[in-house]
Amino acid sequence: MSTPIDRNVIRRFITLSTPFFRSNMRWKAVAMVALLLALSLTINGIGVVMSYIGRDFMTALQTKNQNEFNWKLAEYIFAFVLATPIVVSYSYTEQRLSLLWRRWLSHHILARYFSDRAYYRLNLRGDIDNPDQRIEEDVRSFCAQSLTFCLIFFNSTVQLFLYVYVLWSISGTLLVAAVAYSIMGSVVTYFLGRPLIGLNFAQLKKEADYRYKLINVRDSAESIAFYGREAREFTRTRQRLKAALSNLLQVVNWNRNLQFFTTGYNYLLTILPTVLVAPLFFQGEIEFGAVIQAGAAFGFVINALSIVVNHFGNLSVFAAVINRLGTFWEALEKASEPVPGAARIKISTGQSLTFKSVTIWTPRHEQALVKDLSFSFNGRSLLLTGPSGSGKSSILRTIAGLWDSGSGQIIRPDLSDALFLPQRPYMVLGSLRSQLTYGIRGRVLLDKELKAALEIVRLTEMFHRVGGLDATLDWPNILGTGEQQRLAFARMLLIKPRLVFLDEASTAMDRSIEDALYSILPQYVKQWVSIGSAADLSQYHEHVLQLSGDGTWVYK
Repeated sequence: MSTPIDRNVIRRFITLSTPFFRSNMRWKAVAMVALLLALSLTINGIGVVMSYIGRDFMTALQTKNQNEFNWKLAEYIFAFVLATPIVVSYSYTEQRLSLLWRRWLSHHILARYFSDRAYYRLNLRGDIDNPDQRIEEDVRSFCAQSLTFCLIFFNSTVQLFLYVYVLWSISGTLLVAAVAYSIMGSVVTYFLGRPLIGLNFAQLKKEADYRYKLINVRDSAESIAFYGREAREFTRTRQRLKAALSNLLQVVNWNRNLQFFTTGYNYLLTILPTVLVAPLFFQGEIEFGAVIQAGAAFGFVINALSIVVNHFGNLSVFAAVINRLGTFWEALEKASEPVPGAARIKISTGQSLTFKSVTIWTPRHEQALVKDLSFSFNGRSLLLTGPSGSGKSSILRTIAGLWDSGSGQIIRPDLSDALFLPQRPYMVLGSLRSQLTYGIRGRVLLDKELKAALEIVRLTEMFHRVGGLDATLDWPNILGTGEQQRLAFARMLLIKPRLVFLDEASTAMDRSIEDALYSILPQYVKQWVSIGSAADLSQYHEHVLQLSGDGTWVYK
């Protein structure tokens, strides 16, 4: 990427911005944009009028005309009173439009993110870093900065047309100088600041990586403490901080180089118009007020033509935001697409669970986990067992439709009445009641039903310890893994699915509790498929699928 606004940036900006103005919010958005433009025109018009008032005001001061001075002072005050509510309304409307846009775009991206399990597929592919930052921070920055820069370009265009006439009416030389000066400044700024584009893009990523590591430490605090590896985690965290700060230092250095030019550019701007029109004043061709007006008009024209000079740093950050959000948008659109040229497992719905010559590959096709798997499960219970990494969990992922890399066909029962219990249960951000009712649809459960489920899974003590059903705590850190697994079992007892898949869902429980829960399982579900140890769970299953770890298997 070599320019602040290259073709990819423009294409991605259009892709991200146009859906909002075609959505059900388009009329409200268009009305607010029209209001913004009208307010902008009004503000700029008042600015031109004030430039003429200021010219006469300063001339009256020079000629010591008391009456003219007082009259122009009154006009100045009236213009200030008129402009104040308009400027405030302009700023307020811009912020409201930014908020409206952010709300719509966030909802739109979140809908795509959760549609067709795109969040899961993006995580598997691993080609998009820190999606949380892109959804929150980058969306916020995109909406705010898009409006800011669009209004800057619009205001600059309006000011250019308005003040070109003012400059030309004073001196044609001023207009030529303004155009030449701004072109020279833009060209030099571009070549001096070009490296900032890539550096700002990298900075967003490195800052996100550093923040992600801090979140990782927080979420894994107990494990780190048990290992006693604080020094190691400190080193890893410091390395990510160092990477962010090192890149930031380069940004600071290049900004310094750029500011050597832009600062001098702006300093010279303060005296250049006065120097150019001074001969006219000395010759008596213009009044003193026109000198002041020329300086103000020259500044407006230069600012209108020097957007690159004045906003290059912010433009480079904005371009980085557009590219990060744009690549995330593109990844969401491709999330459901298969790997080019890769075979996919066919999945259909039937009465029983049947595998027909199924070979399961890892999502990126690095390894075949299970080869030519064929069986038909018509009984009540099935145990998947085998060494770690043999593909047990992968079989459940293919049944759930999370993985489809491979070949063959799977016929499965309708999963609308099925439940998957992973080894590490999902803990909802909410109350204990929310934990228990997660996944329940169309039913309202009484408190006594929730308490009864907790009693069955032997969590009555936990219920009293945390403060009841309405307690809201940091559940992953408050509850041990065994308690979390039992809480997941309580959900299952309340949901009562026809079919349940248990992916080592009881490995952290006491053996007596595990036996008790598997013993009551037939009372709540019609069929279950488990992953676990044959020594511990075979007595609770009619059929066993033994995986060897080299792709071969035995079904009995």
